[in-house]
Amino acid sequence: MIQTDALNHECPLTNRKMPETEVILIRHGETEWNVAQRFQGHQDSDLTEKGKFQVETLGVRFQEEELDQLYSSDLLRTRKTAEAVSRGTGRQVELDVRLREKNLGIFEGLNVSEIQKKYSDAYKAFNTGGSRYRIKSGESTLDLLVRGLEFLEEIRKKHEGRKIGIVTHGGFISVILKYSLGMSQDTPTRFIIPNTSVHRIIWRKEKWVVSSMGDVFHLNGFQKS
Repeated sequence: MIQTDALNHECPLTNRKMPETEVILIRHGETEWNVAQRFQGHQDSDLTEKGKFQVETLGVRFQEEELDQLYSSDLLRTRKTAEAVSRGTGRQVELDVRLREKNLGIFEGLNVSEIQKKYSDAYKAFNTGGSRYRIKSGESTLDLLVRGLEFLEEIRKKHEGRKIGIVTHGGFISVILKYSLGMSQDTPTRFIIPNTSVHRIIWRKEKWVVSSMGDVFHLNGFQKS
């Protein structure tokens, strides 16, 4: 886990510590299509037994953390994960479609081999077209970033100085982390986002910054093979 300091900053007029808005990004538990290496996107795939176990331990972990608000993507895998966080924190889950994974259009439900056979040209473009490439019937990476930032801006204003949990997807978390780190969306991703991993960003000096990444402390010593 990568971590930086402080969740408070000084008000220049009073020198008092002011609470910073913190967003906790949580990826869903392992799914059947994760294991089968199928593109999920907006399609639903249920949690595996391992995924259910990951979610249970995540819920226990959040018994030790207070949240002011809890949001989740409305897809099945995130809803089930958010339910465990809700039990741990006592916070009700508010669903929002803007927290969904990137819409992968014609690729959804297929694995790489199937996509290469059925949509070879589209798959080449997908791998070389960069963040602006929009999959047929789907979204581009920049489309995903725009809706993600719109959501963050809305909740930042609505819950100023609060701690907000968001249960979402690997692609969503990736674009927000890259943005918060000042990286181009076309920069190759060189960090991993394991199932039920926890990532934190804070609003500081008029921008989102990363305070920690890749936290799977709740799984340490409890992984099921």
